[in-house]
Amino acid sequence: MEEESSPNQQPAYQFQASSQADDYGAIARIHRREAQQLLERSEASSAEGRVEEAKLLVDLYVERQATAEKFEKAARGEGGDPIVEEILDWQEDLTRGYVPYKPTFVTGDEPVPEQLIAELKRPEPGILARAVAWVGGLVTR
Repeated sequence: MEEESSPNQQPAYQFQASSQADDYGAIARIHRREAQQLLERSEASSAEGRVEEAKLLVDLYVERQATAEKFEKAARGEGGDPIVEEILDWQEDLTRGYVPYKPTFVTGDEPVPEQLIAELKRPEPGILARAVAWVGGLVTR
């Protein structure tokens, strides 16, 4: 006899997916580990006398720590998705200085703009092209 499954019965399988908070926690741990490596390399660079490199590595360390904190906050549910927030920040930067493209059309009724003439003009031949032409002129004589 077959058993009928009831709606209250637990399924025979269980999906072992991680939650979004677990994913954010893992990403934060990766950023913390990278930050620690940057700090260690900064100390090594400083010991070897490469001061500018050490300063750059410390700056990268600080940024990596800040990113890890954003992901930890998201894992605790205190903020939004840091990846989406970063994309939206980039989008704001891109739209702030955006200048739409305005193509130049020539109908034939008005004079041709100087910029269009300059763009359509053939480039001057380089040194190599002139040398090849000169040698070619000697050969054909």
